[in-house]
Amino acid sequence: RVGSFRYGFSVEADFRRRGYAREAVLLLLHYFFEELRYQKCTVTVNASNEASQRFHENFGFQLEGRLRRMIYTRGQFYDELYYGITAEEFAHLYGLRESDPACIAH
Repeated sequence: RVGSFRYGFSVEADFRRRGYAREAVLLLLHYFFEELRYQKCTVTVNASNEASQRFHENFGFQLEGRLRRMIYTRGQFYDELYYGITAEEFAHLYGLRESDPACIAH
């Protein structure tokens, strides 16, 4: 496959900073890149959510764009940030097999 996929998640306050989100996202990305052979993952983040921005940046996602005033919540507008990671980037950071078709640029 040469497609892309997206995901989203929310973690209840009592369960944050315990590594659950990181473990879940790592499993998800391994599955989609290695088993299903997708080429890219994209996520959107509310610009006011600095924790989610740090999470994705620390995970290896690259900031790819900003849509200004896209999200309206709590009585005001926020920018929406687009982050992405490719199969090649993920393989380099997390050890997918280099011979894996998900690691071949299309």
